[in-house]
Amino acid sequence: MQIKKGLKKIYVTEDFLKEVLAKRKALQEKLEEERKKGKIVFLKYDKLIAKKNESTKKRKKRETSSLPHSSDLQLKNQQTVMPFKVNRTNAFDLMRNRSNSLPKISSNKQQ
Repeated sequence: MQIKKGLKKIYVTEDFLKEVLAKRKALQEKLEEERKKGKIVFLKYDKLIAKKNESTKKRKKRETSSLPHSSDLQLKNQQTVMPFKVNRTNAFDLMRNRSNSLPKISSNKQQ
């Protein structure tokens, strides 16, 4: 039942005992009231569980920091630029040249 939310176009229900279903039905009204108040509430088996309502703005908001000095920015920019590698060898220099051992065809035979 953990992947219930991930299943699309499939209807899944959970089987509970009759006593639990009756208790859940009674708690459903209280659940709606608590949600209208702005609390995060959900049913788990036969219990009503309320999460502490932490403001999401406080968690997501970045702390303001002072701007770094311009000299620090210049140093960082210089460090991030990678120099061109000079010691890299050319692959064509390592390959052997074509051998000229093939016989040359004279122009008389082609005509």
